[in-house]
Amino acid sequence: MKISFQINDVQHVSSASILIDLVDNKLTCVVGKNGAGKTTLIKAIRNLCSADTFSKTSSASIFRESSSVTYKADGVEFKFVYDDSIQALNCHTPIPDAIKALIDVELPMPHGQRFNFFQSISGADGDIRKAIVLSQYNQPIELIEFLRGIYGTNKFDSLVEIKIKNESYYCLPLEGSRYIREDYLSSGEYFLISLYRKIKSKNKLIVIDEIDISLDAAAQARLIEKLREFCSQYEVNVLFTTHSLAMMRTLRENELFYMEDLDGITKIRPVSYNYIKSILFGFKGWDKYILTEDEELKSQIEFLIGKMNKDELFFNYKIIPAGGADNVIDLMQRNSDENFLSAPENVIVILDGDKKDNARVRRSPAIFCTPINNIESALLKEYEKEDFPYRLPDRVKHCGAKSLFTEMTKRHKIISVSQLHNYLYDGLEESYKELIAVLEGFLSPVKKNNFPVKLAVTQLGESSEVAVAELGVSSFGVDDGVAG
Repeated sequence: MKISFQINDVQHVSSASILIDLVDNKLTCVVGKNGAGKTTLIKAIRNLCSADTFSKTSSASIFRESSSVTYKADGVEFKFVYDDSIQALNCHTPIPDAIKALIDVELPMPHGQRFNFFQSISGADGDIRKAIVLSQYNQPIELIEFLRGIYGTNKFDSLVEIKIKNESYYCLPLEGSRYIREDYLSSGEYFLISLYRKIKSKNKLIVIDEIDISLDAAAQARLIEKLREFCSQYEVNVLFTTHSLAMMRTLRENELFYMEDLDGITKIRPVSYNYIKSILFGFKGWDKYILTEDEELKSQIEFLIGKMNKDELFFNYKIIPAGGADNVIDLMQRNSDENFLSAPENVIVILDGDKKDNARVRRSPAIFCTPINNIESALLKEYEKEDFPYRLPDRVKHCGAKSLFTEMTKRHKIISVSQLHNYLYDGLEESYKELIAVLEGFLSPVKKNNFPVKLAVTQLGESSEVAVAELGVSSFGVDDGVAG
């Protein structure tokens, strides 16, 4: 099932369109600066299953006459429009319980369900005490392993599950029939138990605003890996927001999205971790590294990257000239051992074509070669052709490929290096396609239709058309030209 959401003129969000495909199961993290509209987005999703969400969590001042949220599920439309009599959004079409049951949304304090569950636990305390005394409980092995994996401790090995009226409650038994209820654990521990309870439910979409609240950095990082496993195991989608760099760092390139407001237009697009570090926290870094031999080869690689679609460039990258081929390969291997640049999968080597038969080159899947031996010999080969349009003055002589390159590009400036790249590329375009494909795969791995959650945002124009873009492209701006 696919569920679409369309938000118009709610708080500072002029227009936002969201399409969520419930048949795919993955993590989706939406980050952004304060005021970008993340919480409004979360509340709009929750409003489908709890129609009083906005009235309970927001001031009436966030609405105006044009405010609305429209949902479509299984081809049926449910529209909430501003009702002046209640100063809130109202819908006159009943929403089936089966649709409501698909979604579980957790808001931050004080509106989150985990904060309102305290009363239920307190009301069940008598039954919990009786079950502890009579040992009428079982051990939730999976939950224990979940908590052990997050916190790296055996503290929860004695945790028990008590079922009362189809509801599960968790406690740590102590001596003398005493116990610690889940709501008396730390706020982070209690949240993780609450989150596990949601995952075990039959909801297809779990949405959590500010998932990092009450968790330390180590727990945040470990949580992502466990959630990824649960998404696959229980066929659930988890969409969340966070301000935690520790958490963002563990996300894959198809899980992290940036939400921003630009001149009244809200946009959401997939980004890399280092982009987030730079834009949100002012840190600098690169996602990918290309090691090469010299400045001439570096300029050739930059030229080839320039042939790619700029909108498809996803990762920040750094090209590092490191000397001869052996030095470059040694640098790559040292990084594989020490990770001083990045993880090995984030580093490749590109060498001149005359190294393609080198044994070390052939052994490594991370080393690639250009289709020309080197730019100097390629220039000499073209220069020897009678129709080559660039010539040295008659009085100037050269003594080989390197000498010719220096005389042509540096001393007499007959042709620039950029012009030479263009000239060589025009004659060898087919030969360069393989290397360009390597660069595209290395720098632009995000492909269309990869993600279960599809988010889009755009400013409503006078025509009231809403553009929908898919999460799964490296920038927003598909068919109707929404800027990405």
